[in-house]
Amino acid sequence: MDSVYRERAHLVAHLAALYRSTIGYHDPAEPDWAVVIIDLPTGQASWHISPEDMDLFAHVRRSDINTWDGHSTEEKYARLDEATRAASAGRDGVRIYPDA
Repeated sequence: MDSVYRERAHLVAHLAALYRSTIGYHDPAEPDWAVVIIDLPTGQASWHISPEDMDLFAHVRRSDINTWDGHSTEEKYARLDEATRAASAGRDGVRIYPDA
């Protein structure tokens, strides 16, 4: 199971490098796991990050005030899907990476 979290953490760290993001410890239910909040163009998305994966998030601004907007898991992935569709279309319908 840890390897699955690590794989996901790599992808979330990449998203956090592309969009404005913060990371902090603000979930009383999981006090040892940081929460990364990423501001996608389509809305906020957040993920819990295992203590073992924090090395992947050195580039993310630390925050004592991570404000979660209350999105559900379903809303988070709908926002991510919408952002993915928009990014894959690129400007004027031309893909940013045409060979992708």
